[in-house]
Amino acid sequence: MPVRLQRPLNFLHLVTAHDVRDLRHALERGQLPPDFEAKLHKLASGDLIHHSIEQNCRTIIALLQAAMDGSFKGASSGNCEQLLNVLAYVRKDDDAIADYRSDGFTDDQRVTHATAAELHALLQEFKNWRLCHQVPAMWNRR
Repeated sequence: MPVRLQRPLNFLHLVTAHDVRDLRHALERGQLPPDFEAKLHKLASGDLIHHSIEQNCRTIIALLQAAMDGSFKGASSGNCEQLLNVLAYVRKDDDAIADYRSDGFTDDQRVTHATAAELHALLQEFKNWRLCHQVPAMWNRR
């Protein structure tokens, strides 16, 4: 029987302070926890929904790292906490719908999609900022 999903952001109650703290510390060091990197790599090679989750997470990770190092100033501390909670949720394998199930990423997709919709203006601002500031620096390194 399919799981009836509640409002997507209500799933975030499953994220603990330790989950967020661990992820924050890794991002502050410019890294991802190996288990999360492996999960994103697996999602990238999946279907369109899996790829969408991975791409949203990669954008959020880049935004958080730029905010943490002080180069992107557009995100409030509240925005950063919300985004950290979303990433910590996606990182969990045993969340509202366990990831090993055939429909296991439905909740992850709903959480990332709802967050992307809610914070659309911030994400667009970050993408524009990145095009102006980070991408040219990448080309100059060649």
